[in-house]
Amino acid sequence: MFLDRQSLWHHLRRWESLAADADGPFRLRFGTLFVADAETARDVLVDLADKYVPQSGFFRLGPAPLPQPLRAGASHELLKILARHDLRSSFDVDSALHEAGDRCGRLRHQRWGVQVVRRYFAPVIAHQRHSEINSLVDAYLTSSIVADDIVGHAVRRSHRSVPVIRAGFTEQLARLPAQSADAQDLVDMVMRLPGQLSLADRAQLLQRLVLATVGFTGVTLEWVVLLGIQHGYNDPALRLEHVRSLVKEALRLCPTAWRLARVAAIDHEIAGAPVRAGEHILIGTHALHRSATVWDQPLDFRPTRWEKPTRDQKRSYLPFGKGEEMCPANGFAAQALEHLSYLALRHYQGTVRLRRRKPHARTLLAPPAGWTRLTRRAQAERQD
Repeated sequence: MFLDRQSLWHHLRRWESLAADADGPFRLRFGTLFVADAETARDVLVDLADKYVPQSGFFRLGPAPLPQPLRAGASHELLKILARHDLRSSFDVDSALHEAGDRCGRLRHQRWGVQVVRRYFAPVIAHQRHSEINSLVDAYLTSSIVADDIVGHAVRRSHRSVPVIRAGFTEQLARLPAQSADAQDLVDMVMRLPGQLSLADRAQLLQRLVLATVGFTGVTLEWVVLLGIQHGYNDPALRLEHVRSLVKEALRLCPTAWRLARVAAIDHEIAGAPVRAGEHILIGTHALHRSATVWDQPLDFRPTRWEKPTRDQKRSYLPFGKGEEMCPANGFAAQALEHLSYLALRHYQGTVRLRRRKPHARTLLAPPAGWTRLTRRAQAERQD
């Protein structure tokens, strides 16, 4: 089912409905145990984490994660690289939005956010000295992240192109000179990882880091800007504290990572439900974030709910996961979203047009097909 090229949104909505009527975990039609309450989710992710196969969305080769000490060291190095760059002062938002727009100046949903975030994190991903690698990053973004993980209409093509791009990364990594004392970007980081990793392994890790850095953040940026425009937050008086609430509410209502999957390592029980070794557990982030038992008017976009969130709401909010395997750069991702959303909503006048009403769910939960247009406010005022 998960290889279906069409949106999985109707499945998500059905699972939300089943979760609302269920008393604890329940099995989906294809046998996977579905978790949609905060306490059980935290058991799986934190308290009983040793009963599940270790995994990592960032640092893994195929389905197998790197050893935990290596993952911990890589996460620490990633945070150092992100902190080293002053992304806010070096980012040209006008140029980035212009490049992401089509010939009519429209920002097409399900692609423009990743293009802008790609520009934003360009110094982190690959410094200018890596011109050939940067070209491969752009090709990977178009042929895999957008075509497969977001849109999902080019699965066969992306399955052909991704190995070719990975081979290109491998070739370029082999040509790099000796590494400097400190890692400046993700390219340096994957090359400096200790252990018996081949160049092909390091190329695969670089691709996964690009997906995690650009794909998830870019799709969320589209959601924040779209929802901000639709709900009256597209205002020159917008303050940064408002944007923080906008980002949190967008991640609640439309979590880009709409599920977290784990595989049982041993037989055990979770909330009274038997789990066998090798069985998959699906934590429905979207269902957790839309539970009427936790959230007042859960399907409404209400950023003001974050002014005084309850304890249950804080515990049920898992946009970046939880425990040792949560997104290691979640703080930097939130900062990037706040900064970019603030620039777009405060300094640009926005309009949104939707060709469909329903979100598009693939690997990532993306906005409906359509477009957003952003016009600089000074320019918009002259046109008025």
